[in-house]
Amino acid sequence: MMNALLAIYADMMLSLHTGSINGRAAVSKPIYIVAIMEAIEREMLPENKILISNDFIRNRFGQLYEQVNGNRKGYELSFFVRPFFHLSSAPFYQLKWKEGSAAPKKSTTPSAKYLREHLLYAKLDNELWDLLQDAESREYLKRNIIKRYLTKQD
Repeated sequence: MMNALLAIYADMMLSLHTGSINGRAAVSKPIYIVAIMEAIEREMLPENKILISNDFIRNRFGQLYEQVNGNRKGYELSFFVRPFFHLSSAPFYQLKWKEGSAAPKKSTTPSAKYLREHLLYAKLDNELWDLLQDAESREYLKRNIIKRYLTKQD
């Protein structure tokens, strides 16, 4: 029987607001979430503090983006900043700003330099973080994200 909390987070992840590129859904946010899950799985994210400088997440995002979209744009830091920043529109992901720093408007994408200078880190809801420590829960969420966003639909 599925945990009610797992079902709630699955629903949130499968209801992400995604833009569109050339008539197709933009999948950067789902790819970024999968990269976070893989970082947890491989113990490359030991605590619930996701730094813009996390090389594993950034490189894995680039690899996954290339697999899905057929181009290497996902390896560019300026492109990676987009899902890192804009996932904060999801209810389970928050950005923690340095004291005295203001969050830029959601309608713009800040530079990586701005984020390094003004952002402490991003984090997931504590309940989601705890769920992702469980391999079965993590795999369930990952499988559903891949099926919903990253599998080609005919």
